[in-house]
Amino acid sequence: MIRRNKIAEPWGRIAIRRGGMLLASALVCLLASCGGEEQFPEHDAEEAMNEFFREYNERTVVRLVERGIEGLEERLQGMDEDHPRRSEVEEELGLMRLRAENAEMFTFASIEDLPDDLNWETNLDDPEIGSASAVKGGVFNHYFMGLSWPPTLRIWGSDSNNSFRSEHFDNVDILPVHLHPETGNIIPGLAEAWAVGDDGRTVYFRLDPDATYHDGVPVRSEDFFMQFYIQLSGYISNAFTRDYYQREFENITRYDDRHFSIRLTKVKPLAPTWAAVMPAPLHFYREFGPDFEARFQWRPRITTGAYVVGEIVKGRSITLHRVEDWWARDRKYYRHRFNPDRIHYHLVRDSDKAFELFMQHRIDVFHMNAPPKFWYERTEADQIFDGYIEKVRFYNDYPRVPRGLYVNHNRPLLDNQDIRIGLQYATNFQKMIDFDLRGDPRRLNLYNEGFGRFSHPTQRTRPFNVAAAREAFARAGFDSAGPDGILRDSEGRRLSFAITYVRDPFGEQIMQRLKEEAVRAGLEYRLDPREGTSNFQHVMQKRHDIAYWGWGTTPPFPDYFQSFFSEFAFEEDGRTPKPMTNNISTYASAQGDIHALGVRNARTLDDIEYHSHRMEELIHEEAIWIPGFTYDFYRLGHWRWVRFPEDTFNVPISRDALETHVHWVDVEKKEDTLAAMREGRVFPEVDAVYDQFRNRAVGGGATQDGETAADESEEGAVGESDESEPGEEQP
Repeated sequence: MIRRNKIAEPWGRIAIRRGGMLLASALVCLLASCGGEEQFPEHDAEEAMNEFFREYNERTVVRLVERGIEGLEERLQGMDEDHPRRSEVEEELGLMRLRAENAEMFTFASIEDLPDDLNWETNLDDPEIGSASAVKGGVFNHYFMGLSWPPTLRIWGSDSNNSFRSEHFDNVDILPVHLHPETGNIIPGLAEAWAVGDDGRTVYFRLDPDATYHDGVPVRSEDFFMQFYIQLSGYISNAFTRDYYQREFENITRYDDRHFSIRLTKVKPLAPTWAAVMPAPLHFYREFGPDFEARFQWRPRITTGAYVVGEIVKGRSITLHRVEDWWARDRKYYRHRFNPDRIHYHLVRDSDKAFELFMQHRIDVFHMNAPPKFWYERTEADQIFDGYIEKVRFYNDYPRVPRGLYVNHNRPLLDNQDIRIGLQYATNFQKMIDFDLRGDPRRLNLYNEGFGRFSHPTQRTRPFNVAAAREAFARAGFDSAGPDGILRDSEGRRLSFAITYVRDPFGEQIMQRLKEEAVRAGLEYRLDPREGTSNFQHVMQKRHDIAYWGWGTTPPFPDYFQSFFSEFAFEEDGRTPKPMTNNISTYASAQGDIHALGVRNARTLDDIEYHSHRMEELIHEEAIWIPGFTYDFYRLGHWRWVRFPEDTFNVPISRDALETHVHWVDVEKKEDTLAAMREGRVFPEVDAVYDQFRNRAVGGGATQDGETAADESEEGAVGESDESEPGEEQP
């Protein structure tokens, strides 16, 4: 039996540490609008936290559970005995009633209350990540591309899901556990060991005794309580994440500074990854409150990772500094990574400018993403021929971005299934692939591809077909062409919809291709290019007809809940689109909810496979969206002083060459290369293909040939969201 104490007593014993903070030195802004943090009144969150935990335990959780029980009982009453979901709802009701008997979300116990029969796992048996040849040091010059400066350094709240977030957070911070980027197995992070309780839902973590933030303050169990407080408090504008924490977690228990547990609401495969939320350091967030978003707008975070934000030149650059004496520097899976001393990010407005800087060796690596002119024409240059820049194509094994046209079902005519089927037939992505993208990518067939057994093995998208498109449009009443060739119905309405997308020259080219081809089927696509932030806001407010978009993906399981669950489509009135959710299609159906929840709440891998396949069939049948294209590899150029693991180049579960930080800067080779350029010395030309992961069962290795390929780098992915942790959603 766990001894439960009053909230105020244990929380009062937790020291919110102040020492060692680097706030003054971490942020160096060189323009007045970014320098000199705005003055805010003094605020201490401790009393508010104490009251929040007490209130949440005593009232809020009880209300949530009571409403949940009432709702499930009502659903059961409306189900026949043979209803396919009846057993699932009965099980959920049983769990909810069990929760009602022990409804505390926040529990403080002692180490004696920790179960003594736990099977602790550590997993130090998987392969190293990176190369033993990697050396620390040097400056790595890179860029982030966009038409606007990142609006904040916050990782939560408004505007936090911006283009720079992954660089200083998602790809850097360490969580309790991670998935190995080659094997997919759970490996240690902040936790040196973890265990799953007999109920299959409670995950226990034992923190590494050396795990610290970059200011030297140890990571402690209470920091995970702070994370729950932040997400549940209502002080950040992120209703999705607040709902997620309420839905997915039943309890967090502190046993001592290093031991805590998190109980999920349901049994899940790979439960430790679902429970591995990030810590929120108490000493950093001590001032958390109603003015959080303004107060923390430009405060560099206290991090568990290898890099911290350093100098900021507003509108021009941001530099990350490698943490001295980083706690994980000698840990397996981390010791050969995060190698440069500094990473200097230049803000670049467009890809042509970025390539120009790259060829001038002011940028060290350039991902050869679309447009394909960079790979085919622009690399016909002396820097490549003379071996100063090396070209690489790498076949990865990462879930593919669902890139395509997202149809807003709440807009006029687009709620008609025949119209949507006609749109699929009338949209010639294949011609875009063959001509504008030079045949490099392939047509996307599924919403979630690249998830192995969980991706539907046979489902194929509807191909471009003028006759089939016109037949579908005719079924919807559009059977008469006007003088401009665009179909009309009996009321004189033209078959015309706007495509919203991020404004850039290549985007204009490929959207123009779709527009021209659609006319052949009697359809008008009106082009609506927007600056990045404007595009994001327009789509997330559900004001678009059709959006050219691509969500970020995260292994190991597919996700349909964010994009297709009914609750994220409309407000409670059932008519007003709900803004700022990932259901940008405003799609709502009972059948879709069954399968979206089926994947999310699956207890077994077989459950995930079944519901994923059924959901893909439903997406195809109802023509919910128009699949675009995808690549099975990424390609890049890098100056020869940037090195990667010799035999493999990178890990298979990677979206681009840099996100796992296995590269390093060879300072001596850089000096030699620059000297060679001055002296006229040359090196062998390098055009490498790494296809050992193309078929994981076969293997292969690096080859030197002249083949060309395409890039799966998501730096240019329109609308991509990277705001996710293992076990969390992408708000």
